[in-house]
Amino acid sequence: MDEEGVEEYRTFRPFTRDSLFNIERRIAEEHAAKEAHKLKEAGDSDDSEDEIEEPSHHEPDPKPNPKLEAGRKLPPSMEEGASKFVGRPIEDLDEYYHNQKTFCVIGRDKTIYRFNATNALFILSPFNPIRRVALYILVHPLFSVVVMLTIIVNCVFMTMTEGPEEYVEQIFTGIYTFEASTKILARGIILTPFTYLRDPWNWLDFFVISIAYLTMWIKVLGNLSALRTFRVLRALKTVAVIPGLKTIVGALLEAVRRLRDVMILTVFVLSIFALVGMQLYSGGLRQKCVMNWTIELGPNITDEEWLAFVNDTDHWWKEGDDYIVCGNGSGAGGCKENFTCLPDLGDNPNFGYTSFDNFGWALLCAFRLMTQDAWESLYKLVLRAEGSAHAMYFVLVILLGSFYLVNLILAIVAMSYDEQQKQDAADAADEAAERMEEEERREILSQMTKSPSDASFKSDQYNSDKAEDKERVSLTSDQSGGSHLHPNSKKRGSVSLPGSPFAYRRSSKGSQFSWKKKPSGRATDRQPLVYQTLESLPLPFADDSAAVTPSSEDLCNFPFHKNAPNGRRYSFASQTRRHWPDARPPSRRSSFASNVSRNSRTSRYSVHSPLDPLKKESKMDTLFNFTRKGSQRVPDVVVDKPRLDRDNDSVSSLGSGCVGDKQKMSPTNTFLCPSPTAANVDIKDVMVLKDLIDHASGHRRSFMSVVSVQPEAVRDKLMNYLCLWNCSPNFKKLQYFVSLFIMDAFVDLFITLCIVVNTGFMALDHWDMNEELKRVSEFANLLFTGIFAAEAFLKILALSPINYFKDNWNVFDSFIVLLSLMELMLEALPGLSVLRAFRLLRVFKLAKSWPTLNMLIAIVGRTMGALGNLTIVLGIVVFIFAVMGQQLFRDSYQRYNNDSDIGGGMPRWNFDDFLHSFMIIFRVLCGEWIESMWGCMRVAGYSCVPFFLLTMVIGNLVVLNLFLALLLSSFGAESLQRSEADDEPNKLAEAVDRFKRFGAWVKVKIIVCLKVKLRRKTKRPVIALSPSSSRPELNGKEALADGQTVVDAEKGLDLPDGEKVGETTALLPRRSSEGSMNKDSKSMLGSEASSSASSLSESEKDIKVEADGEPEINEVDIVYVKEPDDCLCKVCTRKFKCLTTIEESKTGQLWWKFRCFMFRVTEHKYFETFIITMILASSSALALEDEYLSERPILKAILMYLDKCFTAIFILEMLVKWVAFGFKTYFTDAWCWLDFIIVSLSIVLLAAESFNLGDLGAIKALRTLRALRPLRAVSRWEGMRVVVNALIKAIPSIFNVLLVCLVFWLIFGIMGVQLFAGKFHKCVDENNERLNISIVDHRNQCESQNYTWTNSKINFDNVINAYLALFQVATYKGWIDIMNDAIDSRQPNQQPLYEDNRYMYMYFVLFIIFGSFFTLNLFIGVIIDNFNQQKKKQGGSLEMFMTDDQKKYYMAMKRMQSKSPQKSIPKPKLWIAGVIFEVTTNQMFDIGIMVVILLNMITMMIEHEGMIPEIDEALKYINIVFIAIFTLECVLKIIGLRQFYFKIPWNVFDFVVVILSILALSLAGFFENFFVSPTLLRVIRVFRVGRVLRLVKSAKGIRTLLFSLAVSLPALFNIGLLLALVMFIYAIMGMNFFMKAEEEYGLDDAFNFKTFFRSFILLFQMCTSAGWDGVLNGLIARCKPNESCAEYTIATMYLVTYLVISFLVVVNMYIAVILENFSQATEDVQQGLTPDDFDMYYEKWEKYDPDATQYIPLDMLSDFVDFLEEPLQLQKPNHFMLVKLDIPICEGDMCFCRDILDALTKNFLGTTETPDIPQQTEAETEYVVVSSTLKRQKEHYAAKIIQKAYRTFRRKKHGSEDEYEDNDEDCVDNGDAETVVVETTSSHASDTTEQQKTVELHADSDIVA
Repeated sequence: MDEEGVEEYRTFRPFTRDSLFNIERRIAEEHAAKEAHKLKEAGDSDDSEDEIEEPSHHEPDPKPNPKLEAGRKLPPSMEEGASKFVGRPIEDLDEYYHNQKTFCVIGRDKTIYRFNATNALFILSPFNPIRRVALYILVHPLFSVVVMLTIIVNCVFMTMTEGPEEYVEQIFTGIYTFEASTKILARGIILTPFTYLRDPWNWLDFFVISIAYLTMWIKVLGNLSALRTFRVLRALKTVAVIPGLKTIVGALLEAVRRLRDVMILTVFVLSIFALVGMQLYSGGLRQKCVMNWTIELGPNITDEEWLAFVNDTDHWWKEGDDYIVCGNGSGAGGCKENFTCLPDLGDNPNFGYTSFDNFGWALLCAFRLMTQDAWESLYKLVLRAEGSAHAMYFVLVILLGSFYLVNLILAIVAMSYDEQQKQDAADAADEAAERMEEEERREILSQMTKSPSDASFKSDQYNSDKAEDKERVSLTSDQSGGSHLHPNSKKRGSVSLPGSPFAYRRSSKGSQFSWKKKPSGRATDRQPLVYQTLESLPLPFADDSAAVTPSSEDLCNFPFHKNAPNGRRYSFASQTRRHWPDARPPSRRSSFASNVSRNSRTSRYSVHSPLDPLKKESKMDTLFNFTRKGSQRVPDVVVDKPRLDRDNDSVSSLGSGCVGDKQKMSPTNTFLCPSPTAANVDIKDVMVLKDLIDHASGHRRSFMSVVSVQPEAVRDKLMNYLCLWNCSPNFKKLQYFVSLFIMDAFVDLFITLCIVVNTGFMALDHWDMNEELKRVSEFANLLFTGIFAAEAFLKILALSPINYFKDNWNVFDSFIVLLSLMELMLEALPGLSVLRAFRLLRVFKLAKSWPTLNMLIAIVGRTMGALGNLTIVLGIVVFIFAVMGQQLFRDSYQRYNNDSDIGGGMPRWNFDDFLHSFMIIFRVLCGEWIESMWGCMRVAGYSCVPFFLLTMVIGNLVVLNLFLALLLSSFGAESLQRSEADDEPNKLAEAVDRFKRFGAWVKVKIIVCLKVKLRRKTKRPVIALSPSSSRPELNGKEALADGQTVVDAEKGLDLPDGEKVGETTALLPRRSSEGSMNKDSKSMLGSEASSSASSLSESEKDIKVEADGEPEINEVDIVYVKEPDDCLCKVCTRKFKCLTTIEESKTGQLWWKFRCFMFRVTEHKYFETFIITMILASSSALALEDEYLSERPILKAILMYLDKCFTAIFILEMLVKWVAFGFKTYFTDAWCWLDFIIVSLSIVLLAAESFNLGDLGAIKALRTLRALRPLRAVSRWEGMRVVVNALIKAIPSIFNVLLVCLVFWLIFGIMGVQLFAGKFHKCVDENNERLNISIVDHRNQCESQNYTWTNSKINFDNVINAYLALFQVATYKGWIDIMNDAIDSRQPNQQPLYEDNRYMYMYFVLFIIFGSFFTLNLFIGVIIDNFNQQKKKQGGSLEMFMTDDQKKYYMAMKRMQSKSPQKSIPKPKLWIAGVIFEVTTNQMFDIGIMVVILLNMITMMIEHEGMIPEIDEALKYINIVFIAIFTLECVLKIIGLRQFYFKIPWNVFDFVVVILSILALSLAGFFENFFVSPTLLRVIRVFRVGRVLRLVKSAKGIRTLLFSLAVSLPALFNIGLLLALVMFIYAIMGMNFFMKAEEEYGLDDAFNFKTFFRSFILLFQMCTSAGWDGVLNGLIARCKPNESCAEYTIATMYLVTYLVISFLVVVNMYIAVILENFSQATEDVQQGLTPDDFDMYYEKWEKYDPDATQYIPLDMLSDFVDFLEEPLQLQKPNHFMLVKLDIPICEGDMCFCRDILDALTKNFLGTTETPDIPQQTEAETEYVVVSSTLKRQKEHYAAKIIQKAYRTFRRKKHGSEDEYEDNDEDCVDNGDAETVVVETTSSHASDTTEQQKTVELHADSDIVA
């Protein structure tokens, strides 16, 4: 094939035997060429040994064109003409396959199918009729539709509880067999590409079909339900058929691939936690409370009797179904009276499935903690058994395992989804661009081919020789390609001639022209700008001076298609030759081929030209650049002037003439100005061009007009009459008046208020509503329905339907109005109360005027599109697992149900039918897997574990995180901060604005009146107010500091004539502090409508006050001010002159001194320290006021006195600050306000106590508020203040989301009230057990039989209760009970029946999807988004969470280059110690020890509770061996490293572990009571893996993860502090409120609010929302179901606020930090060098520079860079690379460490600028650069030349070569020194001595770098 740069014109060609023969020929040719190439290479290698190799330029390997992949749609440019070839084999479209045996078939839907051209099944050739039929069927769209439908029907059959008949299964198998055989016949089986089994999706089919036949034929296998389960995987085939799904599945698979590293890390971390748990808690959970045997059996009993008594389960303390776990340690859960806690009794909790007894169970517990599923029960069990100090274990697992690892998974899923989305978006954009190009191309062709006349080309004399030398007529441009814009030229699209197709552009996007192998050389990136179809036109080029423009007829009659020889390539020359009248070929430049090979040196770009790569123009413009005025198109002609950018001339063909004075008219053409170098253009050519364009546009215009006339008649008339309503003028008048009214802003405000009130009325609905309220509610509903109907009607009247229905909101309105009216009409019909639910949608009308709600609805709407596909994937996953569960476990459940011995009764959560299976899987998706798994394990054994874990990992961690990723990606700052400009003006805002303006007007009137009165009294010059100007703004907010506004002094002030500024200013010079803004500017009080004029003293007129920052948090940085501010604000001193005199008196000056002294006190560093200590002490005192305080009178007295002392100290502090800072400064700081309020509370409390009012309820409530004292620490603790400030900035958006959540939930709440109000009541017996419906059917029966008719604590009886219930459902806590109640409910006042209403599950599923997946995840979205905005403001990453010091650490972590090389440990002198040193410092030794550590871990994993003595004994000996090995390692290292051993922290740790292990062996008994067992320390040793990770190349991903954790730590620490502070405050408040709460439900003797520590561990559990439902039930246990009770309100408020703050906000900040840092770390890794690489560099450096001098000799440089590891390594031979890097050489021919690293970094990153390597101050090292590698090489080269010249000179002089030859050798040696001296005399003689020490870089290198 010819490799010219011509883009061929492509058509579809049928695939025939000739095509196959051609392919085979090409394959043979290629093979022969390869053989020849090999022979040639072998021949060349012998000759080329002496030559220096040139770098070889490989042609990049050709790749298949992604746009022509199998399964893609045909690109738009090829769609034309494809329809004829549908279903027929054609030659392959992709150039890549031109020498492979393939062919394509195009489907009906323009999909490309690619097949192999070899024989299918060895017998069917591509031309075989059977194969042709199979092909036709396969590519037919109906084929996939039928398969799809079959799969769906099959899935429906699979969900049936009773399996379908046998023949149904056979029918499905038959259809699948037909599908597979069709594919096999069309494709072949497996041997060659594009055959059946080469597609992984087909493996699935093949597997399913094979199993179907196996189970059918071999009857023995028929019982293997597990094999039949695989039929479910057929559902996955839908993915292969629906196109959109492939991308999402792609993202999922990509995520799973990337999750590999996270999975490894997770398993590793979980294993460590499991081992620790095993060491600590093995056997601990089997401690039970046993009744005191002495009571029943007496004190004297035998061992047998005792054992029998203790093991009898009736003697154990039981609550509900569970035996209570207890412990004997401090803080552990105790037993009640007459019970004793005994170890090792009975089974473990939760049917024996929860324990740390062996590694498996411990790992399961660790995984459960990581996924936070029911972890509170495990937490309680362990803390009850072992004591509350063990909460630390859980803190670590939750913070590291749960928060970190789970969110890493989210980060990775989000990243892969994001990349996938970007990829998809790019593809879509490409396709759209391509489609546009194609349409434009067709448009041009249609225009071109319409010219009717027939004429031949005008020919002119050809003058190719002269043309070669002449300057071209070029478009405004200059040589460099930089364009010169001309002021006038922008208006005119000017061109002289069509542009040459040889202006090359870069192919950034693969356009449809790039489907071929790119020719090698420089042209690879360039493509012709002109379309291929037009390239065949014999158009001359704009830069060809001897060219002639063809006439329009020639253009139009030029044959486009006929002459394309078989669609293959043809040259321009061959085409033109045919058409030229004389046989002489055109100039060389006209030949297409020659032009491609021509260098682009001569082509010029210009601003206006079609050659300009910078300006995108429409394709027609690309050919003939013309202006469009209306529909006239007239070309302008401009001929190049070399100095166009300087001269002001522009030339127009419309006869504007020449602008320049000195220019003369061109003799041939009045339109053109002469140009010194350009050849003349014949005007006839221009006219022809104009004529051509007129033709085209004329034709097009007439065509368009014809089209537009026709349809008008029928359709539009109808539309006008029916929908436009603009017939009669009177009606139009009416419309006008109606629209004036209905479109007014106040009407909008009224409607909005109606919506709010209407929603309120709907929310009033509750159970047991009294008749009066019912009537009011009914009336309100009628009224509002009327109002909304009237609004809709009037709007339709005003706008006419055609305009009204254009707005989506209006459509929505009218829909709701229709539904409301329908509901009113059909009220009598039963069962239509559901329609009432639609009224709720009115709430969404608020979105019109509430931007956040609007935005969130938009986000949900936007995600819905993408979610469609994701939901299908999620649906498929849920479906597959549900059906699998049903198929695998259904029989076990039925056995369990029928067999009363093992169970009896079907569990509520089961796999018996599809609905229940679906609900279990859905529950797992919500993160609750462990309880369902226990249930399943009781029924079906251990086979449940892998099933549930797989569901959890795939469903919850991957697919569900994809949901979240999708939400986050559709969030983005632009959606939150959408400019209001996009929306139509907000009517509501306008209405509010009217009120504001009215208020402002009134204010102005009042002020003016006051001014007039004041003017009469005083003669002072008054500043008039001009109502027109408005108050200046400070950063977009009104400046309101003490009623003053800051005005730019430079801007003019609105003052009456003759008024002077600055006479009223009375400044005290000694006090003017530079930092104070208000000293520079003062203003009168004014309103929005009045101008606030500043009076400035003359001297300060030029000061421009720049006010940055947000005023509402006025952080006064008092630190930098040297003197206190004024006491009072300026207004006071101005109004009351006497104050000024007092200030200047002696007393005033003394007062000033006193203030300065106080100021110095507050500024003293110990002052803040003292105050912080006091705050912490007072907070600790609060923590001591627990339930047991009344039993300790002394402590109580001490605390009381301390409280008074603290109050006094804080009052004193406040007074000191008032004196020091003045009221103004103090009260403009938010933190000071906080102090003030808290101190005021203390004063009120003191006063109350002194009047003995301490027991009043209000005072008690105030006492609780003392808990806010610790908040004062925030302002003083920088780390926390940073986080709190970030949080405060996020509050508006968080609050918005909270409101939107409430609106979303309100709808579900009202629906819940409609569905479940009053239905949760039930009849219970004295044990609180619900009675069976056979005993009690309804309320009356219940009460008549003296049972209790009670209500559930959490119910839907009114909207408030519904909110609480929904909050429990959304946090998945307590939701199971709520769902059970809902599903069992019947009618109000009827006894519930088991699963009577089971389809109510759907209400909860929908709520969880919208109310929880969406709205709760919006919190994360908002917080992350807020971070990103903060980051943009700061320009940094999450540094806003860090103090300055932490930022330094962060930067150090991010760029560890700042390290300098360490001094390596010197080798010992003693020979044996030297050997040991060599051994211990070797990497292999480290790896060996690591292997031993891992083996030690494995032996620890084997340990378990209740081992047989033999194993116990064996493990003991193995342990001794390991201790011996570690001791040996320790001893060897101490010998080898001597005192340096203890300088490495890991070694110290190892040493401690070894000592403790030896002690533990010798003193086994003593260590048993030790809190930390030495075995536990051995576990920590595992972390030494971190050291080895660096040596493992493939562990880079894991290193990235750990690195991102290290980087996040400072920020996470601060957030952790904030969380701890919140928990502290709530713990104290909890103690005050709930000290006396009952120990029921979630509260017991170990978990309650009685003491501070217990409150704290309970709150820690709830910060992940775990178990808060139980705590709530415990706190409201005293409340009677149907009565109002204060505890209920307090408990609900307390818990909900705590959850919102901790669980939704602070914990999400954690997530945001991790996501951010992970993406940052990944970016760092992707961009190139990580700190790891720098570490590695310094490690290697130590070997070459043992004394850490930071220098190595130049002659070691080459070895050193070769010794490094990737990516910094430069392998030998690296001489020329080092020369190129130009590394500085210092004195003594040494190279500096940082210089080398710098050069290598630049080399790796390919940049010339260094990426922020901090340059060390060279104080400690003498650093004098004398040369560089490049300079040295040049010097050597110069020396060689001088040597040669010198030798030749000597030869000529002596004339005898023999005599000189002997000295030749010496000369080479001495030449350097000699010539360097020659060199240096001229350059730098001072360095002569240095230069003589030259070390030759590379002998005989004659090449200048």
